[in-house]
Amino acid sequence: MAMDPHLTLAAQSFILAPDLQHSELVGGLHIIKNASTKTYLRVTRGQWRILEFFAEARSVPTVLANALDARVCLPLGEFYELILKAVQKKVLIEPGVTVSVAPVYGWPVGIRASTVVRPLMLLLVAGVAGAFTFPPSLPGSILDVVIGVALVGLSLSLGSVIAACLVRGGGGEVLPLPWRWWRLTWIFAVDASDVIMLPAIAQRAAALARPAILATTAGITAWQKPDWGFLPLVALAVSLRPILGGNIPALIGFNRGGQLSDAEHEFVFPPNHRPKKRWEMLRRAIRHPDTWMRLLYGIIWTLAVIYVAGRLTEVPPWTMGFWEANGFRVLLAISGSLLLLSTAYLAWELYYVAREHARTRRSVIRLWHRRWFGAKKLTLVEGDRVKAVNESPLFRTLPPSDRQQLAHKMFVTRHNAWQALSEYGPVSTRISLIVAGRVALYRKGPSGQLRRVQVLSEGDIVGLHDVADPKNPEYFVRTLSPVTLFTIDRKEADEIAIAKMPRTTLANTVLKLSFLKRIPLCQNWHYQAVERFASLSAITDLEDGTVIFPENQFNQDFFVIFEGDASVTRGGRRLAVIHGGDFFGEIGLLQNSPSTAQVAAKGRNRVLSIDRIEFLRFVTHNYTVALELERVSSNRLGYPIFPLRKGNFRVT
Repeated sequence: MAMDPHLTLAAQSFILAPDLQHSELVGGLHIIKNASTKTYLRVTRGQWRILEFFAEARSVPTVLANALDARVCLPLGEFYELILKAVQKKVLIEPGVTVSVAPVYGWPVGIRASTVVRPLMLLLVAGVAGAFTFPPSLPGSILDVVIGVALVGLSLSLGSVIAACLVRGGGGEVLPLPWRWWRLTWIFAVDASDVIMLPAIAQRAAALARPAILATTAGITAWQKPDWGFLPLVALAVSLRPILGGNIPALIGFNRGGQLSDAEHEFVFPPNHRPKKRWEMLRRAIRHPDTWMRLLYGIIWTLAVIYVAGRLTEVPPWTMGFWEANGFRVLLAISGSLLLLSTAYLAWELYYVAREHARTRRSVIRLWHRRWFGAKKLTLVEGDRVKAVNESPLFRTLPPSDRQQLAHKMFVTRHNAWQALSEYGPVSTRISLIVAGRVALYRKGPSGQLRRVQVLSEGDIVGLHDVADPKNPEYFVRTLSPVTLFTIDRKEADEIAIAKMPRTTLANTVLKLSFLKRIPLCQNWHYQAVERFASLSAITDLEDGTVIFPENQFNQDFFVIFEGDASVTRGGRRLAVIHGGDFFGEIGLLQNSPSTAQVAAKGRNRVLSIDRIEFLRFVTHNYTVALELERVSSNRLGYPIFPLRKGNFRVT
C-alpha cells in the first residue's frame, strides 16, 4: 500500500521498532537496522536524535514541537524526509502493529575481514595486471564461449561465498536471494547487504570479493587460455564500471565525512522535488572530493576499456602509431562524452525549472484572461448560484434550506473596471459574492484621504465588512477589473442568513480569511490551513509608537500586519519598515530564542496575532506552513534557521 505523506506527517502516531540495531559511525553515518524486516536506514547523529523522540508513541507534529523546544530541529525538508524514510524502512512503526520476519541463512563459515582484505587487494591488482599484460583474443568456438560463461559464473559464485563469509565473520546476517532464471550465467548469490552494519574494513573486503576473483580468473585465462579469457575480461570490466553500482566506486569514500544519509537523496517527500533542492544537491556533489575521485576513476576505466579494445585490432594501443592515428579521436571521445553528459544533465534541469515556472504562469495568465475578457461571456444559471453558495466559506456554515433560499434570491450583476460601488459602502444596501474579478476596499485615514486596506476576489463577500469589523465600519468599494457578482439585497440577506451567523464567523471569513489568502505568507498553504489560521488569530488595534515586542526578549506571539506599517529597529538603528501582509516574531518562536529586533507601530496599526502554543501547534500540523516560514526566516537571517547552531541566539 502506498504511503500517504499528508496522513503520515499530520495524523498518525509512530514508535521506534522494538528490535533495532545500530552500527558504529562510518563516514559520518550510523546504520539503523530493523532486525525483523532486515531493512536499513542511514542517519546522521542529528537525525537519530530526532528519531529518539519516538521512544514513546508520538505523532510527527508532537515530535516536531519537541525538537523546536529542545533546539535540535533539522532543516524541515530533511526532517519530513527522515520521518517518511523511517516509516518506509520500518524503523518507525505504528503502535501495536506487528511486522513479518524476513528469512536468514544459517551460514556456517565466517572469515575475519582483516585476514583477507590485503590478499583480495593483491589478487585484484595482480589479476588486472595479468589481463592487461597478455593480449586477449575473441572466443574461437562455441565451446570457448560456454567455458568462458562457466568461469564467470564460478568466479561470481566464489566471490559471493567469500562476501557471505566476511559478513558472517563480522557478526552480520546472510540473507537468501530469490533465484533469477533470466541471468546470462547461473551463479550462486546471497544478499550480503548486512555488511553495512559492520566496520569499514569489512565493507571494503566484501566489496573487493567479486572483482578480485573475477580479476584473478581473467588474468590466469589471459595468460594460459586466451580463448577462454575474453568473457571473464568483459565481466571484470562490467564489475569495475564507474557508474550504476560498480564495485570500485563503492570503495571511494570509506572513512570519509560528508556522505549522504537516506534523508538527503532519492527523495519521497513531495516538496523536496523542487528545482531549488536539485540544484543544492548538484552544488554539494561538485564540492565533495569523492565526486572528482569517481570522475577520475571513470576516465581511467574508459581509457582501460579503449586499451583492451585496441589490443584486438591490428594497431596495439601501446604503440606510437595507434596514438598518432587515434589519439585525437580518443581525447575527443572522452571530452565529448563528459560534455554530452553535463549538457544533458543541465538541459534536463533547465527543462524541469522551466516546466515548474510555466505551470505557475499558465494559471496566472488564465485567471487574468478570465477576469478581463471572459467574465462578460459567463452564462450563469441558478445551478451556478447554488454551487457558489455551497462553496462559499461563509455561506456553507448555513443549513441547506437557508443556502437554497439564499441562492434562489440572488441575481447577477456586472460592473466595469475602476468603478465606485456606492451600494456596498460606507452604508451597504447589497451583499454580493464575487464570481469573477477583483474589488478593492478603502477607508479614510486621519487626513481624510482614502487608503486601500484590502483586495477581494473570486469567492469573497462584498458588503458585510461593516458587520464583520464593527470598530471600523466605514468602507468604500471600487472595482479593479471587470467584475461579475451574485447579488442579494441586504435586508433579504439579513433575514435569511446574516442574523443567524455568529460575529466571530463573519470576522474570520469576511475580514481575516479574504486578507490572509492573498498575502505572500499564505500563497502556498492549503486552503484549510488558511481558514484555521484565520480562526486562531485575533485582531489588535495599536496606536502610533506602540512597541509590539522589544528586542532581546522572549515573545509569546506571532504577528501579521493587517493594516498600517511598523518600524523594525536593532540597537536603536532602523532596519526596515514593514507593511500590510508582512509578518514577524516567527524566528524567536521557531528557535525558542529571544527576539533579534524591536518592532513598533508606525502610525495607527492593526495586527493579527496568535500565541506561541497555538502557533507551534498550527505550524507543526501543517508542513506547507512550516516550510514557508522556514524559507522566509532563513532569508531574513542570512543563514538557515535550522539546524540551530551555537551563536544563533542570545539568552538574556
